[in-house]
Amino acid sequence: MPSSRKRPFPRTVPGEPPRPRLLEFLAIHCGMGAAIGVALAGVVVLANMGNIGTLLRESSEPFIPMILFFASFALTFASLKMGMAVMALPLERDRGDDPDDRSGDTPEAVEAEIGEAVREIGRAH
Repeated sequence: MPSSRKRPFPRTVPGEPPRPRLLEFLAIHCGMGAAIGVALAGVVVLANMGNIGTLLRESSEPFIPMILFFASFALTFASLKMGMAVMALPLERDRGDDPDDRSGDTPEAVEAEIGEAVREIGRAH
C-alpha cells in the first residue's frame, strides 16, 4: 500500500527547506526562461541585430510583429529552461520514505527476491 504521506519533489537535502512541488517547480523555471527570452529579444531589437529593429520600426503596424517576435523568444527560452530543469532532477529517490518503492533495485536483486518468494511458496504447499 503506498504511503499517504506527501513527499517534497524533488528530493530535499537535510537542513534545507523543502523544495516546491512539481507544478510550482515547472512554473518557476518557465517564468525564468520566459524572462530571459524577453530580455534577449529586447537586446536583439535594441542592438538592431540583423536589422530587426529597423524592420519593426519601419513597419506600418509594428506591434503585431513585435508581439510575435517577443512571444517566440519567450516560448523558446521557457521551454528550454523547463527542459534543463527537468533533466537536472536527481535520478534516485530516498528509499527510506517508502518501503514499497522498488525504483532503485537492480534487475538481479528483484529476480533473486522473486526466486526466494517462489521457493517459500513451494515449501508452504
